[in-house]
Amino acid sequence: MNDKKIAVFFDCDNINAKYIDDVFNELANIGEVIIRQAIKDWTSPHHKDWNQGLLEEHGIEPIQVFPYKAGKNTADLRIVRGAMEIMTSSVVDTVAIVSGDSDFIDLARTIKSKGFTAIGFGESITKDPIRNSYSKFFELPVKIKNKKIDTKDPISLLKDAIENQKDESGYAYVAQIGSYLQNKNSSFNAKNYGANTWGDIIKKYDNYFEVTYADSKKSAMIVKLK
Repeated sequence: MNDKKIAVFFDCDNINAKYIDDVFNELANIGEVIIRQAIKDWTSPHHKDWNQGLLEEHGIEPIQVFPYKAGKNTADLRIVRGAMEIMTSSVVDTVAIVSGDSDFIDLARTIKSKGFTAIGFGESITKDPIRNSYSKFFELPVKIKNKKIDTKDPISLLKDAIENQKDESGYAYVAQIGSYLQNKNSSFNAKNYGANTWGDIIKKYDNYFEVTYADSKKSAMIVKLK
C-alpha cells in the first residue's frame, strides 16, 4: 500500500498519447496523482492524438505554450517551471515526467536533490543517462505483468486493487482501494457499477471477499480475497 502524492507532466511533443493508461496504471501502484498536466502548443496541428476527449477522460489539465523563440523548446521550459513551483507550493512528494527527452536530466537530478522522488517514463529508445537520472524509470509500453482485467466487471477490478494494495496480512483498506482505482481511471467509480461506495459492492459479493474493520468504531473497512 503506497501513499505518495504525485504530480505528473506529459511532454506531448515527445510522447504518444496511447501510453496514458500505462502511465496511470503504474502511478496508481505508487500513490495518488493529484496534479495532472499535459504541455504543448494546443493551437498546433501536430500531435492530434492528444485531444480534449482524452484529457477529460483522465482528468488532465492542458497547459498552453507558444513557440516564442526558434530553437527553444517552450514545452520543456514550462515543465521545468511547473515542477519547481509544485515542489515549493504543494503537498506533492513525487514528480513524474513522461517524455524520454534528455533535456530533463538536470530537472530529475534537481528533484532528487530536494528530497523528492523523480519518476520517468519513456520509450525503448530512451538512453541510459536519461533513465539513470530518475529515482525510477518505466519503459513504455509497460510490459503486462498480469492477465487483462475486465474493466466492466467490478469483481475483477477489486481483485486487482486488493492484490496491489494489500499488506503482509493480505488485507487492504477499502478507502485505499477506491483511491487506487480512481487513479487508474476516473471512470472507475462505485456509482458507475451501481453502488454508492466500493464497500457496498464488496459486501454484496461476500463470496469473493472477506470483510472486517481495522478499528473498534468500524470506521475503517478492510478487505482481503477469500
